[in-house]
Amino acid sequence: MSTKKPNVLWIMADELRADALSCYGNAQPQISTPNIDALAARGVLFERAYTSSPVCVPARQAMLSGQSPLASGILNNEGYAPEDAARVEMFTETFARSGWTTTSFGKEHLPGARSPWQHDDHAGSGMGELLQRAAENEVEIRRSPGIGHVFSAVLPEGSELGSETITRATAEALAAAEGPFVLRASYVQPHKPMVVPEPWASRYADVEFDVPRSPDDSGNEFEREWGRLTQGHALSVGDVQASFRMYHAAVAWLDDQVGAIMRALDESGLRESTIVVFSTDHGASLGEYGIMAKHTFAPESHRVPFIVSWPGVLPEGQRRGDLTVSEDLAATLLGLAGLAKPATCTARDLFADVAPSVVLSAIGYGHATSRAFPNRDTGAGPDGRGWPQRVCARTNRYRLDLTSRLGGAPASEQDEDVFFADTLVDPAERTNLAGDPRYRDQVTELRDLVGRAAREIPVAAVREDEFAVTRAATQPL
Repeated sequence: MSTKKPNVLWIMADELRADALSCYGNAQPQISTPNIDALAARGVLFERAYTSSPVCVPARQAMLSGQSPLASGILNNEGYAPEDAARVEMFTETFARSGWTTTSFGKEHLPGARSPWQHDDHAGSGMGELLQRAAENEVEIRRSPGIGHVFSAVLPEGSELGSETITRATAEALAAAEGPFVLRASYVQPHKPMVVPEPWASRYADVEFDVPRSPDDSGNEFEREWGRLTQGHALSVGDVQASFRMYHAAVAWLDDQVGAIMRALDESGLRESTIVVFSTDHGASLGEYGIMAKHTFAPESHRVPFIVSWPGVLPEGQRRGDLTVSEDLAATLLGLAGLAKPATCTARDLFADVAPSVVLSAIGYGHATSRAFPNRDTGAGPDGRGWPQRVCARTNRYRLDLTSRLGGAPASEQDEDVFFADTLVDPAERTNLAGDPRYRDQVTELRDLVGRAAREIPVAAVREDEFAVTRAATQPL
């Protein structure tokens, strides 16, 4: 490993599912993400990477802190930032303390108003700006029923989304770089609202996506209730196809931004001394099984792309199957740079530490006041006891998740709504085998593990007013 201080270039998407990328095996041969594929060819691609929480704020907090949402107590988008979480040292702050210049362009979305960067410019990251551009161009804005997700809006060719500002600023920073840096380009794409300019918007107009529709007898009650809220089942066949086409069009746009940034890095002469990371916070459902948006532990939301490249130091073209979660980013970058982890960073260095046999993810507070969509005060659960807390355990083969808290108390056995999948025989994770006697021992072991993890959530970090105090509440869907 180099003795010089390496640079870090972190390219981050929002709501990007792994199977949207051709390097992750998209089922459609027409789908192509050549620039991200090229980065993977010069680095290490993690095939079993999962988000620490399938929603923005806790996932982003975990990536920067190296701390699980179960430890931080930050478990939803409108989660209250407890005082002890505010004192957690983010990995960018460790780099800055050690002589690196840290800069972020684009989306942040952390609890409260905290920014762990020396320079933090949010230009180009507003979802409201995308809708404004659509309105200014008087284009059709197509929304899903119910919660009203914008799944299609096509801007005329030559239009800009605003996020191009992030690409240009990143390229300029690379050209002017002096001394070691941590530089992030953080895009809102392909998060909804799905506003995409031509020619990207029409790129997959002729592609027919194979989309399973019925939510019945698949998944678990938690996922079916989420589907009832997001009303993916109410979309027509044509609307679901549009949802998939526009999402992949936005990914194609993003891939071109990655290409522009990587060209700028090559032109700067810093490629060999720069660790490049490509990642996201979580994935998203696009209407399959009647579900839209994120929030569940179905692979569409839970599995994420994660690529790390450092030519001459890390292997090139390697695909790894060991388990990783969002918080591992912090420990990995600190380890590659030769920096010690802060005490609060409990994640794994992916290139130095032993791979785990199981990883945990979590979402929600399980209070009587908790809501599926707190910023809209929507989704109090099917029986009005508040939206539940769910915790998920994954091994190399199995997934188990259950409701751990409901109505402000630990969930009873009958309220746990346990889901168990054997991914070897059911890669889509739709068949619930929790009651299958062949898996009794595996279900018992993982259920006990998830129960212990949920009980260890620090009580001081769990607040009843979890959706009352942060700027997250102002973020449009």
